[in-house]
Amino acid sequence: MAQSEHVLVNPVTQPIVAPFDGAPRLASLAGTRLGIIDDSKRNADVLLEELAEVLRNRYEITDVKWLRKPSASRPADPTALKELTAQVDSVIIAIGD
Repeated sequence: MAQSEHVLVNPVTQPIVAPFDGAPRLASLAGTRLGIIDDSKRNADVLLEELAEVLRNRYEITDVKWLRKPSASRPADPTALKELTAQVDSVIIAIGD
């Protein structure tokens, strides 16, 4: 019986980290307008409503605009996102469950 040869391969790779600087930080939240993106998962709205209330009371957010995605697995509509970001100073998105 012939012997077969086996080659071991190391499956570990180094992560590829995409460059990301993020948006510039606001000096203060007081007097700013907040955008909230709800991913449509269960309880995301509950978490985000509570967070919006805390931000209104503690950090003096003046207005909150909402965008609800059709589902967590689909991206937000680009036109709706553009409209939201034109109306607010910052945006928060959260995942429910």
